[in-house]
Amino acid sequence: MGIAQPRAALSLMLVLASAPLAAQAPLPCLTPKEAQSMISCGLPDIVRGMTNKCAPVLGPTAFLAQSGKALADRYQPTANAAWPMARPAIAKLAQDNAALFDLMSDEALRPFSSALMTTAIVKTIEPRQCSDIDRVIRVVAPLPPENMSMLVGILLEIMSRPKAQAAVAKAKSPLNICPAPSGTGQNVTAK
Repeated sequence: MGIAQPRAALSLMLVLASAPLAAQAPLPCLTPKEAQSMISCGLPDIVRGMTNKCAPVLGPTAFLAQSGKALADRYQPTANAAWPMARPAIAKLAQDNAALFDLMSDEALRPFSSALMTTAIVKTIEPRQCSDIDRVIRVVAPLPPENMSMLVGILLEIMSRPKAQAAVAKAKSPLNICPAPSGTGQNVTAK
């Protein structure tokens, strides 16, 4: 890594850290392919981050404790293949600061961007949410990595719609389901 790379990384961190403070235009929209590529790239590290945060809370029998690392490893080849499309999508989100990305090699930018995405997601997880996260991950784990990133992308796209945001804000479940005991998530249908 040349001297320009650490400076570019430092500049990028400063720009990103100050971004919430500055009045910004709305983020540009990503195409479904761009979003899927970014999600695919981030999934292994996000699953590792959720595993590191939640496994100690959930105990050794939880899915994340038993299979989180293997799931992240299974997502890694898809993440590697998605990087060439994810890099320009990340630069697109950087808008006026995209030129900073040109100063960074893939070897520097990829872990940096993945760490930012993972940190942004994992830091919002509260210990009381870990059981629900474990249950969801257990259910979607059999999906191929491409389907998982597509599912996350579709859900994020739907949730970004103003009508969907308003509906979620005032939604009431049609069923009153008792909270699941911690560490559950097993199939309840008889086979």
